[in-house]
Amino acid sequence: MKILFSAFCTLFLLSGCATKDLSIENRQKIKTLAVLPASFPEQQFKYTSMDQAWGAGLGAGAGVAVGMASGASKVATSAMAGAGVAMGAKVADGGALSPRQAILLNLQRNQIDPGQLFKQQLEARITAEQLFKVVPEGSGADAHMEFVISEWGFALKNYSSELYPTVGVVATMKRGDVAVWRNFETITAFSDGNTLAYTPQQYATDPEVLRGALQHAFELAIEKLMTDLKQ
Repeated sequence: MKILFSAFCTLFLLSGCATKDLSIENRQKIKTLAVLPASFPEQQFKYTSMDQAWGAGLGAGAGVAVGMASGASKVATSAMAGAGVAMGAKVADGGALSPRQAILLNLQRNQIDPGQLFKQQLEARITAEQLFKVVPEGSGADAHMEFVISEWGFALKNYSSELYPTVGVVATMKRGDVAVWRNFETITAFSDGNTLAYTPQQYATDPEVLRGALQHAFELAIEKLMTDLKQ
């Protein structure tokens, strides 16, 4: 948690940013809002586990499990199984396959886009709260909302064998090029409400578990952002 907080402090110091409340004047001027997709860079994906050596046992099972979970054809599943065996052999020979890589592979193979998930959840929440009318990007909205993801991934709590989803996001609302609202939130393994946790193997092989955990962390972060936005 301290590491994630430090990352945000560094980010804000480097960018010269600070939180900014939405003024009454700007709130009255903004009727339509476009929400831009959030970018979740692979290099910002963090994985922390008590068992970093778990990846050595993943290999052959990962390709098969991910392929079956995504409803792949027999041919595709067979190809994935072959890839899994190859990766397992690579690990046995001192290769670099890790739980982190396996989870990212699960995202890729099952076309799970964290940025789109975050965008869809936020749009649904803004619409439900009736704060603004959400419109597509490029439709001439009164304002748009953009994001910087400082960190995302999965982390242990104390000495847990199951990992909790985490995310750190800076959200900015702009009218043209002028920021009219900005806030940042972090969800760590210790955040209130972050009770959804699974094993590394589940994250690596079950796309619905992976999707659900990310959505849960996003929901918690969005709840905090919405609280600030409504003030």
